[in-house]
Amino acid sequence: MPPAPPGSRWARLSRGKVLLLGVGIGVAAVGAGWLTTSLLGSDADKENDGGTSSSTTAADETSGPEPFGTDGSITLASVGAGLESGALCSGTGGYSDIDFGTQVNITDAAGTLVAHGSLGLGEKTEAGCTLPFTVDDITPGSKFYTVEVSHRGGLTQTEAELRAGGLEFTLGD
Repeated sequence: MPPAPPGSRWARLSRGKVLLLGVGIGVAAVGAGWLTTSLLGSDADKENDGGTSSSTTAADETSGPEPFGTDGSITLASVGAGLESGALCSGTGGYSDIDFGTQVNITDAAGTLVAHGSLGLGEKTEAGCTLPFTVDDITPGSKFYTVEVSHRGGLTQTEAELRAGGLEFTLGD
């Protein structure tokens, strides 16, 4: 019997070797594409740079005013009767939504929520039950801001007033 004709080179390779070779070629192609894009930059980068490539830092990319924070308190004037000064307190009756953890929202002039915080532990004072709050990471640049505790309606403040902190709001008689 005559010998069988020789097969193609691929036919002589095991399935595992062919798979390994294919993966290697794929990895090389992706690597070459990534390297080319990294070194040359994309067309969008060139348009933004005026046609030249340059390196930027994170500080360059986050240009603009830094976010800021504020603090203040809300006092429930008719809450806390019978408590000793300095005792822990919170809203009762119609003010039961004013308590530790209640959300404080800050919106900009367009009505967009730009930051939020929450009320701290309430303390009995001469004026009633006073709960402090702090709000961080307020986006700067709005003509005015509205500060709202729970669903109680907002009070308008300027950016300078928010930056100064020490805001004092009162609810009740």
